[in-house]
Amino acid sequence: MAIRENAGGVNSERFVEAAGQGLTNSPGNTWLRNPIAFMSRFKSSFRFRVNSTFKSIGSLARALSQMTFPLKESRSDLEKKVEERTHQLGANVMELNRARTSALKMLDELQEAKRELERVNRELKETHETKMKFIGIASHELKTPLTAIKANIDFVLSEKGGGIPENLKSYLFTIQRNTNRIQMRMDQLLDLSRMKSDLLLFNREPILLSEAIGGYISEVTPVEKRLSIQVGIPPSLVIDADRNALHDIFINLLSNAFKFTADGGQVSILAGPKGQSILIEIRDTGMGIPEDKLQMIFDEFYQVESGKHGGTGLGLAIAKRLVEEHGGKIWVKSRLGKGSTFYFTLPLSAENENGKVNRS
Repeated sequence: MAIRENAGGVNSERFVEAAGQGLTNSPGNTWLRNPIAFMSRFKSSFRFRVNSTFKSIGSLARALSQMTFPLKESRSDLEKKVEERTHQLGANVMELNRARTSALKMLDELQEAKRELERVNRELKETHETKMKFIGIASHELKTPLTAIKANIDFVLSEKGGGIPENLKSYLFTIQRNTNRIQMRMDQLLDLSRMKSDLLLFNREPILLSEAIGGYISEVTPVEKRLSIQVGIPPSLVIDADRNALHDIFINLLSNAFKFTADGGQVSILAGPKGQSILIEIRDTGMGIPEDKLQMIFDEFYQVESGKHGGTGLGLAIAKRLVEEHGGKIWVKSRLGKGSTFYFTLPLSAENENGKVNRS
């Protein structure tokens, strides 16, 4: 007898076996003898199986529900965080946009400031070039009549043309002294003009420093002060330098020392070899230089006490340039109220084959 599946797709024989009433193994063929009892047992077994299945499904549903609850919470937290981060990102984007706008505005302002600075620099350069040109022309034009005045006053004071009344000598010496001062200023302006135009051409030659220093001292020693002048230079010390440049270096430094040393003070000039150079020192017992001004005294037109002691503020700047053009260095040490010492070096050997300064 064939076994068919019911309408729900369930094999009837399996349910029979579950009820303990298999078709082939049940003695006495209960299915044939008492089909009603068999169907009752079959329904009970089927109901039991269905209830067990429903219970398993319910347990599984509860387990799934318990599993999905933390997932829902996690999803909620994640959505909240995403919303917060999105809001924060939006705020950051707005801030970045504001910063970008501000940076672009600042860049425009910087570009405008750069253009303005370039314009001002061009004007300053043109003004400086005009000033240097004027200084050169004016100094040259003034130097010619000044030279004639100086030559005549020197001739008169030499008394080669005849004696001078005693009551006139003091006036003539005053004229000579001020003529020399003006000539020094003119020389400084001409030197500055040449330096700015890169027209400094030096001819190096051996110079016996002990002989040259006497003339430098005589040229700038003030007659209105009583100063003690000490010279410590070896008699045989020979220096290779441009004669005119060396003259200007010493005149500028010595006149500065004499100017700022009070009556009764002392000025010392020392020199000697040091390595491959000659070290020269010019010391004074003058007023000294404030520490905060030491780095500026070699600047053009700079004066520690502007206008109080006269001058142009060019002497030290010119001396520095001339020393450096010779390949040397210059510096100063000073104590306020104790005096100053200016040091400079000139190399022992700095001559090219063509006799001009080696600027390497």
